[in-house]
Amino acid sequence: MVSIDYTLILVIVNFIILLIILKKLLYKPLMDYINKRESQIREDLTGAKEHKEESEKILEKQKELFRKSKEEARSMRDEAAKSAKIQSEQILHDAEEQQDAIIQEAQEIIDVEVIKAKERIQSQIGDFVIELTDKIIGKKLTEDEDVKLINEMIKEESRKKESSVD
Repeated sequence: MVSIDYTLILVIVNFIILLIILKKLLYKPLMDYINKRESQIREDLTGAKEHKEESEKILEKQKELFRKSKEEARSMRDEAAKSAKIQSEQILHDAEEQQDAIIQEAQEIIDVEVIKAKERIQSQIGDFVIELTDKIIGKKLTEDEDVKLINEMIKEESRKKESSVD
């Protein structure tokens, strides 16, 4: 049979005491550390998920802001183009009005100059006719006769020109 002696009991008691000491000194602090580390890892994972969700929200906001700024820039560019087009049309319209005014003014000046030139020519023709009649007739006519003769010659010349133009 197996005999149990006191050394075996002492070894068992020593083993149990060792287990109790290890549990108190080593196992409990080790388990506390493991549990603490596990909870810290869970917190870190939860925080990481929250940060990821927050960063995704921020990214969406940034994308929305970027889209809005692109639309605003496009709108501003379109508005500037419309404004430039309106201004260019206004400038062209003003230029055309100025052109018409300048042409009309030049036409009026030309008309005045033509009238003056005709008057000078008629006066020169009158003087020429007087000199010519003096030479042909050989005597000086009165002023009324000069005017009458000049008017007749001008009418005759005008009829000649009108008949040659037709």
